Amino acid sequence: MLRKEAYDVSSTWETYYSSLKKLPRRLKKPASFVVETLPTFKSCRFKRVLDLGCGTGRHCVPLAKKGFEVVGVDVSKSALRLANKWVQKERLTSVTFVRGTMTNIPFATHHFDAVISVSVIHHALKKDIVNTIMEIHRILRKSGVFLANLASVKDPRFGSGTKVEENTFKVLEAFEERRFEELHHYSTKQEVSQILAAFTKTEIELMEDKPHYWKITAIK
Repeated sequence: MLRKEAYDVSSTWETYYSSLKKLPRRLKKPASFVVETLPTFKSCRFKRVLDLGCGTGRHCVPLAKKGFEVVGVDVSKSALRLANKWVQKERLTSVTFVRGTMTNIPFATHHFDAVISVSVIHHALKKDIVNTIMEIHRILRKSGVFLANLASVKDPRFGSGTKVEENTFKVLEAFEERRFEELHHYSTKQEVSQILAAFTKTEIELMEDKPHYWKITAIK
């Protein structure tokens, strides 16, 4: 079993993003479940939205174009550099990028109307996932919305790779012909429900286009 402290998510993603010369198409296309939720954000008159694990800005840009005040947080300096270049090219002024971790989000309590996080939170040990959800709950205002996806135990990769702890494995990834190991925690629906217990209302369902991921909508 791999020692838990041996995995450094920040160096893994910094190495990947620093090697990119230009953004691949997949890093420019927002997730469909986020796009589909934006009208709801508008109807609720949300203003401040956090993209946690924003990467190169594939959700920050469309959110800003829809009139939201957007903050993107990521651990990778290279990812944020690429995101800033994209935002500047689009001449968007309502986006701010901040380097930080998901377990210690550098914003005040009740600061955001909504938090989105796409294919990020499950790349961690369970204790860090739990801490992340606590941080998200802290920074959301009352009735704020948390929208995210988490890897499910139905994922065909579940059980493959190097086991780190229960339901958590280091799995070989391949993006743009670059291969590296990445941590994956796979959750049951019951586990997701438990870690969202602080929220007043939750919806947990398998995604239609990616049925090995849980789609999470939680209201504080």
